[in-house]
Formats: sequence, structure tokens, C-alpha cells
Amino acid sequence: MKWGTRVTAVAAATVVAGAATAATADAAGPPVYSKYTVTGSTHIAKPGADLDLGPGKFDMYTLIGPYTFTGTFTLPSAKVTRSVPGVGRVSGTVTFGPGHAEGSVFSGFSGSATWPVAISDVRVNGVPFDVGPDCGTAEPVTTKLTSDDFAGGNGGGRLESTYEIGAFENCGAATPLINGFVPGPGNTLALDLAG
Repeated sequence: MKWGTRVTAVAAATVVAGAATAATADAAGPPVYSKYTVTGSTHIAKPGADLDLGPGKFDMYTLIGPYTFTGTFTLPSAKVTRSVPGVGRVSGTVTFGPGHAEGSVFSGFSGSATWPVAISDVRVNGVPFDVGPDCGTAEPVTTKLTSDDFAGGNGGGRLESTYEIGAFENCGAATPLINGFVPGPGNTLALDLAG
């Protein structure tokens, strides 16, 4: 083999080996599954309502290497009751999610989750108010969730977010009431994840 041909062959082999090493680093096996118990609360700014959330769960799948994840938050429905001026005492059941999340758990937790928000079992001064089966936000709510001290595996931590709730639809005659009472910015969310 001539010298030039030999050098070219060595260079080609080096490039191929480097590409294989990079591919190995990127593909560090299938996602690792983690399950967390979730408790927390959300403050809905416009009506000044605080809702306790959970206990629920977060099923997370993490790619080792890039430490990116996808997952699903599942929370039980929560009851809320408030006094509305000119209307009286209004109560309802609020359901967040399931929330579909993605992001990174490299040096903490940084990600986002999208949550459909539904309202059911609405009562005005104790009298049922039919909102139908499809009363909910026209678009899912997006929460940016962060934690500086989140620990993967069996760890966990507190995730926090400030988010906006958009307009509701398909709530029948109650749609104007709900849209005057709930949507807006400045809502807060805190979720505690425990492995």
C-alpha cells in the first residue's frame, strides 16, 4: 500500500471510529423510568382561590447522557368555593391534566408541562348549574417548572411555576361567569415530588 493511500485509510478509520464513539455517547440506552408521588397547591389569582393538589403521581422517563425527560403528571380533581359579588357562593370541581411534561434534569429540573383544565359540578348558592361534560380551557395551560435542587432517581424536590389561565369554552350559559371569574395571569403552582 502506498503511503498516501495508507494515510487516507487511517484517517477514514479514525473518522468512522469517532462517529461510532459519538453515537455511543448519544445513545446511552433506553429511557430510565422513575415514579414520584406528587402533592402541592395552586393559587388562582383572579378569584383569590387556593387549591390543594394531590396526592397524585409523576411518571418520568429520562435519557441518560443528555438527561432530558418526558413524563405525565396525574392529579385528582380539586374542589373550589368562592363568593362572587352579585352572584353569591359559587363552587365547582377543577381538574388539572393529565399534564404532559418535558425538559431537562441536568443540574436541577427545568421543563414545562401542558395541562388541559376542566370545570365540572358547578353550583351557585348550592343549586346545580349545568356546564355540560366539555367545560374547559380552549387551550391547555402551560407551566414552566423549575427546581435548583431537584434530585433524580429516588430523590425529588419542589417544582414551582407562575402561569396564565386562558379563556374557557363549552360551559353553556355559565361560560361568561367562568370567564369573568377564573382566567388571567399571575397564578402560581408548587408541586412537591417524592420518590
